[in-house]
Amino acid sequence: MAGGDGAATAGAAAEAGMGLDISPAGGLPSFEFAFNSESFSDRVLRLEVVASDGVAGGSLPDLAFHCDELHKEEAVLRVKTIYINSLVLAANSPFFLKLFSNGMKESDQRHLTLRIADSGTEETVMMEILSFMYTGKLTTTEPNLLLDILMAADKFEVLACMRHCSQLLTNLPMTRESALLYLDYPCSTSVAAEIRHLTDAAKEFLAGKYKVFAKFSDELMDMPLAGIEAIFSSTDLQIRSEDTVYSFLLEWACKQYPETEEGQKIWSSRLLPLVRFSHMTWSKTP
Repeated sequence: MAGGDGAATAGAAAEAGMGLDISPAGGLPSFEFAFNSESFSDRVLRLEVVASDGVAGGSLPDLAFHCDELHKEEAVLRVKTIYINSLVLAANSPFFLKLFSNGMKESDQRHLTLRIADSGTEETVMMEILSFMYTGKLTTTEPNLLLDILMAADKFEVLACMRHCSQLLTNLPMTRESALLYLDYPCSTSVAAEIRHLTDAAKEFLAGKYKVFAKFSDELMDMPLAGIEAIFSSTDLQIRSEDTVYSFLLEWACKQYPETEEGQKIWSSRLLPLVRFSHMTWSKTP
């Protein structure tokens, strides 16, 4: 299939199929047979893995396409070549639809290069997203990886994959580790909205688990800030007096941020609002 014809066909197919779920559960056929198949593909995607400082920011949101004739100064650590079908990708992603049909040079490129950082999961994440657009399935249920996939799916506008990640995360049991992961995961506004129910559930889980303060005061001293905020903002917290809250938060801040300007900002903007000053006794310690 020629590049120009492929772009036109991709646009037409995408208009007809945009937003449809290609998974078997959605009632439409899976294209798993065509994934990474030269016989059913019209383009070649070259994944270049470079050092994390070779991609701006070195993180998933900074993935970017390059035409394969661009000069590349960064050392390429490894390369993975994947056969892709522009119709399948364009039908599932507005990002790829625009890439293949915007009339720019990329629209006619048979060979495309995607540069990703070598920081642990990016290569796996990209393969999961590409595979999902053909199969409607993911191969992992690991929370951290699912969040990374969700972030990248947001970047490439694969909305069905975002919904699928969110559903898989919802079905996983909540633990202390997963709750803190959801609360402290750096993400875009759209991803934050997609996992809002998870962050709400995480706050509720931590608040319930640690509601009896006296039993967990030592353990809470090592709790990250996101967890501290979730626990001490809960109305179910069981404490002897609000003075205890003030004293604990002050001690926690001194331990976590000793003599730093950041600690002062966190104390005044994020910790003090957790104290109900109207309930304090203001008694002086002898």
